[in-house]
Amino acid sequence: MIGVPLSVVWGNCHLPVYPGDLKEALLNHAGLAQHLQGEKAYQLAREIARLTTFSDPEITYWFSRITELM
Repeated sequence: MIGVPLSVVWGNCHLPVYPGDLKEALLNHAGLAQHLQGEKAYQLAREIARLTTFSDPEITYWFSRITELM
């Protein structure tokens, strides 16, 4: 991941937090900043992550899994 992660407490866990604009970083890293499906992939990753920790690492994980299919 790009940048230095910060930390947020969720329950008893400290989860890393991206210090910048996670959406922009992921879309640019995947080469999807100008792709029509890039925004949809990011929103779907957020919706899936919302079911559990809704943390930046989980959003990143689901985004990478979704974009593998594109």
